Amino acid sequence: MLYLSQFFEAIHISGGQSGMIFAIGSFLAMALQPVLGYINDKTKKSKEILIIITGMIFITLLLMNHINSFIGILILYSLYAIAVFCEMPLMDTISLSTEYAFGKIRLWGSIGFAVGALVSGKVVELFGSSSFLYLGAVASIVTGIIILKIPVKINNSHEDDEKVDLKKLLTNKRYIIFVIISMLFLGTNNGHNSYFAVYFKEIGGSMALLGTTVFLMTLSEVPFIGISPKLISKKGVEFVVTLAVLCMTIRWGVYFLFSKPSVIAGTFLFQGASVGLFFAGANLYIRNIVAKNTLGTAITVFMAAGSLGGMFVQYISGVIIEQYGAVYIYGFFSVLVFAALVLMFLEKKLKN
Repeated sequence: MLYLSQFFEAIHISGGQSGMIFAIGSFLAMALQPVLGYINDKTKKSKEILIIITGMIFITLLLMNHINSFIGILILYSLYAIAVFCEMPLMDTISLSTEYAFGKIRLWGSIGFAVGALVSGKVVELFGSSSFLYLGAVASIVTGIIILKIPVKINNSHEDDEKVDLKKLLTNKRYIIFVIISMLFLGTNNGHNSYFAVYFKEIGGSMALLGTTVFLMTLSEVPFIGISPKLISKKGVEFVVTLAVLCMTIRWGVYFLFSKPSVIAGTFLFQGASVGLFFAGANLYIRNIVAKNTLGTAITVFMAAGSLGGMFVQYISGVIIEQYGAVYIYGFFSVLVFAALVLMFLEKKLKN
């Protein structure tokens, strides 16, 4: 994700076109995430669905390296986005259905992302802007092999005779507010993932430094996810999620006001405190407020809301970059996440 915007620039796709590609991909992912979550809740076939999705990732990444037209990239990225954004909530659903602490499983995703970003940055510097696509294809093969090893029994987390009650889920006011928070929070995070390489290059950073910075940022999620179970048990899951949103608001403000590579690299802990704590707490929060037999659907709708927010943010960000420059997208992000912070306090009031 981090290096796609730079790859698009290298094959002469404009900022506006990039925004359209990211937005359409996010829209399609958003539309299919709840459908796939519902299918998963009904069929209990998480493992089989994940294998198909991983195959899609492998094929689209390989083909993307050989097709440079706008329409071709639009189609391939859309398929890639559908696969990636549908894969994550299904993996989270599987993790939540085991006896293990969710945070202890989730932190390995952060480690993988960190190592992938570091290695990809070095590879892009050495072999060119499209070389990271091959790394992603290889990683998808490894992922598929690991999925095959997942015990089948953990897919059956719901009682077979329970009916999936979508109406009850969609009339849950606390859940709906949290879905809107997801649109704002995850929307800006998706926008950041899409354009951070362009921003970093604009403020004078190299691709090698970008890889190192992203490595540090993502690795910082690990200790925060690691301490999240204790923090949640002492302060509550609402406190942890609110803290994550507050840290994200501060983070985007720093990116906008102090746009220097050394400053951005030095604020790497803000990613751990924002993204790490949010993902560690959000799914547990959802599990607390929805019926057990709608958990898979609830998580995929939650992630779909992030994709919807991402579609809006990515498109507007592409226009902002074309008109004013990449620095200004972080001012835009700051406003959106501050609104999410206000909603968190509203949600707490509703709970009380």
